Amino acid sequence: MFRARAYFVVLVFAALGLGIVSRLFYIQVLHNSDYAAESRKQAQQRVLLCAKRGDIRDRKGRALAASVGSQLTLTATMLASQNAGPADSAERTVTLRRVYPFGEAAGALLGCVGTDGFGLAGAEFFFDKYLRGENGWAIVMRDGRNRKYPTLDLPRKQPRAGDDVYLTIDIDIQKIAENVIRQAVSSLNAKGGMCIVMEPANGRILAMVNEPAFNPNMPNRYALDARLNKCIGYTYEPGSTFKAVTAACALQEHVKKETDTIDGNHGVYEVYDEKIRDEKPYGKLTFAEALSYSSNVCFAKVANDIGNERLYKYARDFGFGARAGILLPGEEAGVVHPIDKWSGRTRVTMAIGQEVSVTLLQMSLLFAAVANGGVLVEPRILESVQAQGGVVVDSGECRPVRRVIGEDAARRLGAMLCGVVRKGTGMKAAINGIAVAGKTGTAQKIDKETGTYSATRQWASFIGFAPADHPLLLCAVVIDEPLHSEMGGSAAAPAFQKIMSQIVSHPQLEFAEKFLGAPAAAKEAAAGVLTEVPDCSGMPSDKAEGLLKSEHIPFELVGGGSGAIAFQEPRPGTPLAGAQKLLLYTGAPAAGGRSGENVAVPNCMGKDLRDAVNAMNLKGLTPYVIGAGLVARQSPLAGELVHHAEVCTLACSFGEIARKL
Repeated sequence: MFRARAYFVVLVFAALGLGIVSRLFYIQVLHNSDYAAESRKQAQQRVLLCAKRGDIRDRKGRALAASVGSQLTLTATMLASQNAGPADSAERTVTLRRVYPFGEAAGALLGCVGTDGFGLAGAEFFFDKYLRGENGWAIVMRDGRNRKYPTLDLPRKQPRAGDDVYLTIDIDIQKIAENVIRQAVSSLNAKGGMCIVMEPANGRILAMVNEPAFNPNMPNRYALDARLNKCIGYTYEPGSTFKAVTAACALQEHVKKETDTIDGNHGVYEVYDEKIRDEKPYGKLTFAEALSYSSNVCFAKVANDIGNERLYKYARDFGFGARAGILLPGEEAGVVHPIDKWSGRTRVTMAIGQEVSVTLLQMSLLFAAVANGGVLVEPRILESVQAQGGVVVDSGECRPVRRVIGEDAARRLGAMLCGVVRKGTGMKAAINGIAVAGKTGTAQKIDKETGTYSATRQWASFIGFAPADHPLLLCAVVIDEPLHSEMGGSAAAPAFQKIMSQIVSHPQLEFAEKFLGAPAAAKEAAAGVLTEVPDCSGMPSDKAEGLLKSEHIPFELVGGGSGAIAFQEPRPGTPLAGAQKLLLYTGAPAAGGRSGENVAVPNCMGKDLRDAVNAMNLKGLTPYVIGAGLVARQSPLAGELVHHAEVCTLACSFGEIARKL
């Protein structure tokens, strides 16, 4: 009995031993590779190495958006310290932090990046394919405490950093425009504001302002509509700035000349039982004066002479009702209703900027076309895309879209827009020593409850370019709902003046040199059509005035407006370019000289403007000042003998700029 039990126990243990040996044979021999792979899977982990996102930079290479971190910390230190997460996770992700060094500056234009590292809005979204780069990966070891560490023998793929995107934006100009718009909105207790600064010749955008601003460093603090780039994604009725379209059509189609007379009907014009009104009652005005004083009544009559088809054609040709094609997301097309949807009054109201919706970018391009001699250009926001090492991957370029009006019509319209600033509704946009062309606009908003125009809520705008005879800069300003319903001339025009003046006088920008130092030949080439001025010296002022009017030469009488012409600027036979005026100096000789005497021009170089003007006056000469600060150039040169009362030009600038000129 005992022996039987012993045999049973031996048999059981033998069976167990055989089972263990069989299992070991199964694992170690038959399925060795499978279990080895499973062991490695538990001890190793795949980690994503996020590529360093490329920078967004301004036109001078200053970083507007950058990523914190480096490839070294990603491949070593950060991998070794990647301890968080469940033990069975197949892969881990390392995310870099995106920073915007200038905070709110150009925030809506730049956009932001999501937690996954992809661009969500603005330039971050549009250029994401360049900025994102290509992620890498690494296999790391994991010990029993779930600590991870890299080893040299394990495979990895290094990430490829994203490309850098250079925009046409200039951060100095952006900050100038933002500060001025912010101050204007605050002082007017307005709802907000927008601004675009651009080079009209090539469509290059130098600044794009949205107020209230958006700080992309803290995107979660803002609602989605607060992140919107309103300059391209918000439409509004432009009001009287749209009269530039009507005026361009009238000039190009020979419907009106600048001197044609239009009856202002004392400020009231009835169309289909509704009244078009002017801010002030006007009688008879010339076409040029109607634009200068922004007469709705006169432009309603001009629209009737133009007709539906031509007005609609020019609105579309100038780009309204279609996206301009800027390389940014969220651009709106605006609305220009087809003619078959027009009411009986649409022609009239559209001619004065109602029943049409636009973006500020579209309006900027309209005035740029006038500045360019009638050619519409695409807006340009991209300067270049550069890979690591400075290799250019892509670049932006100036693309003309179409010619809308001829050079002659554009030049004449530019001169009319100069009149708006010189004597019309845009006088607060004037810049001392620099000819400015532009137009004011005031547009009432639609009251959603009544469906009619609000008496208290409106947009106030001014769009202009300078210098008028060889445009270098264009600035468009819109103030949204100023508290006391200030109009474009009192709300937006002063902001334009401050922005342009600060840009021109900024020591780190090139525009002081360009504005004050451009050679006469360049001015003439930019202006297109040139007119040689006649010799008016010695003529009675009334005879000279009649001669110049008959030749359609713009002029201005200086010194009382009576008596003989003592001197003229430019001199006889000199080409008169673009919107440039002939200056006629009348009246008695100055204190420092007598008729017929020659006077030696004093040396004013480097002098303060006030001292230079006094020196000229003491010699009996007439100073003509460009800019402000110290005298950088003078013409005629010191020591030259000139006639009494002759004009001497003093081009001035500030310290560092003056030394460069």
